[in-house]
Amino acid sequence: MPGSGNQTLGNGAVLMFSGRADGVRRSGVGIILSKKMKNSLISYTPVSDRVMTARLHSKHINISVTVVYAPTEDAEPSTKDAFYRELNDVQSELPAHDIKLVLGDFNARVGRDNEAHPGVIGTHSYHMESNDNGIRMLDFCAMHQLTIGGTLFEHKDIHKTTWRSPNGQTVTQIDHICISKRWSHSLLDVRSMRGADINTTHYLVRGYVSVKLKCPEKRKKSARMPALEYLRDRSKSNEYSNKIAEKFNNCQDLHSENRLLEDKWKELKEAICDVSFDVIGERSRKQKAEHLSKETKELLRERGEIKKLPSTDDNRLKYSRINGLVRQSCKKDDNSWAARVAEELEEAAKQGQQRD
Repeated sequence: MPGSGNQTLGNGAVLMFSGRADGVRRSGVGIILSKKMKNSLISYTPVSDRVMTARLHSKHINISVTVVYAPTEDAEPSTKDAFYRELNDVQSELPAHDIKLVLGDFNARVGRDNEAHPGVIGTHSYHMESNDNGIRMLDFCAMHQLTIGGTLFEHKDIHKTTWRSPNGQTVTQIDHICISKRWSHSLLDVRSMRGADINTTHYLVRGYVSVKLKCPEKRKKSARMPALEYLRDRSKSNEYSNKIAEKFNNCQDLHSENRLLEDKWKELKEAICDVSFDVIGERSRKQKAEHLSKETKELLRERGEIKKLPSTDDNRLKYSRINGLVRQSCKKDDNSWAARVAEELEEAAKQGQQRD
């Protein structure tokens, strides 16, 4: 996704992203916070198409999350140097007392030599030796006192690997979750989730962190609102004015000098609300239209079922075919949604209801 910004998803979650500035749909990083977790967000900073940060409230100490997308192992050394310079600068500017989480696609194979890097890696990495990206990552983690979570927990090899080549022949562990060394005991588990259908050669990597987030107090349910747009109708407006005047004249206590001002205001407010709901009624709540069509959801379900099948040439061909149909259907839904929004805005403009 090019550019940077945030977007509220259909389930109430919020997506924050940082992509390329030239509009090319390549590379980019992002963070999704659930409907509940988004209330813990303090701020987020899109740095580049390879690095972004977000800061979250927790009960006792705040959390700084850095999401990365490192250059591949075959990239030029100068490109790798530039990436780690940027990442070091970003990490150094984070509040020193926060819990640090650094996660994403490091394109780094990390070995098991935990004696050379005490506190940085454990003994359960998938790889025996580190590649060039792995060495750079180890140096970065040592500099910033980070522990690589995927090397700490004993799992089957299939639950350690995070990337599979398109032909299904090569598997590696290149996506990582790192946490501040002093808080590594709060990281309860890290493993890949092979069953997640996310339309990529990478597997979803899940980590459990035992930290209680702190959310602001829940908002009270929104109050009833009268349908004020109906007052544009001259007959309704006249009826409303007459009812208000009649109600005001009948409230004799409002003219009494012995009553408190707050009591007078409360009675007047209740009178206005009663008239508003009686004459113009309550404003109906707008229901959000589904962004994805039933056809697209059915295709996604079918793609998920194929994802669960053994990784054979035939099944990969089936997955590729239905994935193309999913992309076409999603694009069609996007165009339909944009046309629907444009039509609603045009209709509202004709009726002078842009603010509604």
